[in-house]
Amino acid sequence: MVPDFQGRQALDAWLSGHDAGLLLQGPDPDSPHPLLNGLVVAQLPAAGTRLTRWEAVTVWVTDAGDPSGVREPRRPLPTCLEEAAAPQPDAE
Repeated sequence: MVPDFQGRQALDAWLSGHDAGLLLQGPDPDSPHPLLNGLVVAQLPAAGTRLTRWEAVTVWVTDAGDPSGVREPRRPLPTCLEEAAAPQPDAE
């Protein structure tokens, strides 16, 4: 029987699906993005459905909202070491 994967982390859902003998895949199986990050928001077939061993369960994953990869620019901008070390022309 298919477990309920909704609300679980994608990697956790994939691992528990593997333990149950199921293959979890995204809506585009040929996508280059692995099913590892985010939260599972939907699945097909529904939880409780009987499947044979290693049949595929399609899951839709949304971004978990983790902003750890977002970086805002620093203000004021840091001085470039090359500019600071460059000789200044003589002002005559």
